[in-house]
Amino acid sequence: MKTKVFLLALVLALMTQAVTAFAAPRINTFERPARGSAYTLSEWATDGWNAPWDQGMSTRTWIDGYNFNHSGGQSLRVFYPKGKFGPEDSGAQAPLALTPGREYYLSYWVRFSSDFSWGTTEFSGKIGLGLAGGAACSGGQACTGYNGFSSRMIWLSGGRAAIYYYHMGHAGVYGDYTVLKNANGSDISYPKGTWVNIVQRLKVNTVTNGNANPDGEIQIWYNGTSAASITGLRFVRNGDLVDRAYFSSFFGGATDSFAPANDSYIWYDDLKVSTNRADICELSPGGCYTRLFQAEDYTAMSGVIKEPTPDTGGGQNVGSFDSGDWIAFGNVNIPSAGTYLVEYRVATLTGNARISLDINEGKTVLGQLTLPNTGSWSNYRTVSHQVQIPAGTHQFGIYAATGGFDLNWWKITKLY
Repeated sequence: MKTKVFLLALVLALMTQAVTAFAAPRINTFERPARGSAYTLSEWATDGWNAPWDQGMSTRTWIDGYNFNHSGGQSLRVFYPKGKFGPEDSGAQAPLALTPGREYYLSYWVRFSSDFSWGTTEFSGKIGLGLAGGAACSGGQACTGYNGFSSRMIWLSGGRAAIYYYHMGHAGVYGDYTVLKNANGSDISYPKGTWVNIVQRLKVNTVTNGNANPDGEIQIWYNGTSAASITGLRFVRNGDLVDRAYFSSFFGGATDSFAPANDSYIWYDDLKVSTNRADICELSPGGCYTRLFQAEDYTAMSGVIKEPTPDTGGGQNVGSFDSGDWIAFGNVNIPSAGTYLVEYRVATLTGNARISLDINEGKTVLGQLTLPNTGSWSNYRTVSHQVQIPAGTHQFGIYAATGGFDLNWWKITKLY
């Protein structure tokens, strides 16, 4: 008997560990593929995001490494053509698969073009990503508890922000929606030309003897502040769980009265999905830890020079990085261990210069990155990679594994 109990405990422990490992956070900073290319379904898959189908990914998405990004050097731009509506002709869709889970957090940064049109005579559209499960009940369907559920962000007239969700017993033909609110009770409206962060949490209800218990929940944070909390929801009466991050963004509505009055664009960046709130640093007090270092503020160096920079913002850069040259930055405090995005603002005329980041006076190499040819010494570009950094106070070193570049600044930002 004791042996059976021990084996059962061991199996449960191994299952728990496997589930925990399997539900590791997933992130996409859109730093690949090359800027100027479409972010097709196969490119999503290369970055670890899989979907059985898509609409518009190959024709209306673009990796933007020229204009706007929230972090790193690139972001995802989605196109919404003038006069077009619906997912066939506007925006993009793809049901990106997740490991099934009862509760998920979804975070992303979004930026509307400065002349974004909210519609023509009617005003509504889907924005970015949502969470869904099962058959993803939507599109005017009645949610029975057996055909899934969905929850997506939308805009309304004037750019008012709302969460649009399908659940058992939704009031009308279509799903219900709740407008996001500021702390003073006023409606939140999306700004144009500014990055904002949206976090959604969805918890699927429990089921007892085939009956849906009213304990499902949706919560939305806008720029780190709670903006909507919906409780008492019934999504399922079967075993369906959250199993996709549903990229679903288009104008409409079912008629051209919802279509944009001019070509419009939305940029997306720093997509994160996790079953653990602690992985969403946008919800931490003060947000995600970040620190910018001007290259000329090094505390030690070998082989480099300071010079006036032609880069945006002026000041100085550090030049003449030949192979083996380095600069160091002492007493840098990292408050918590985790995955960090490290950005470098560089200029180079070669296609094989390689930059390396280390701590402990070179004893611990955090990562290396090959730099793209920027075209001239006066043309700078931001490039990045992800590295694991331990907590503590460190001396960081930037080392020219292969020389031939100038550096204006570098930056570290915690991802999770």
